[in-house]
Amino acid sequence: MPAGIQNVPTLDVFVTRLHESHEVAVYEAVERMVQAAEAVGLDAPALLRMLDRGVRMEELLEVIEERMERSQPAA
Repeated sequence: MPAGIQNVPTLDVFVTRLHESHEVAVYEAVERMVQAAEAVGLDAPALLRMLDRGVRMEELLEVIEERMERSQPAA
């Protein structure tokens, strides 16, 4: 085996790559959520304060959604 190359089991490689792709997906989701919140007047520090006060992620998304709906012109 060439120097510097380790024999890593395929499952370990798969789990590592799955973990890495999951992290990327989570970061992208958080970025989209922050962008949506900013569009309705909530900045990142406000979101963090809400989370620190115990607001669940689901509730936070509901707040953003409600603000989005209120900002839409009446049909």
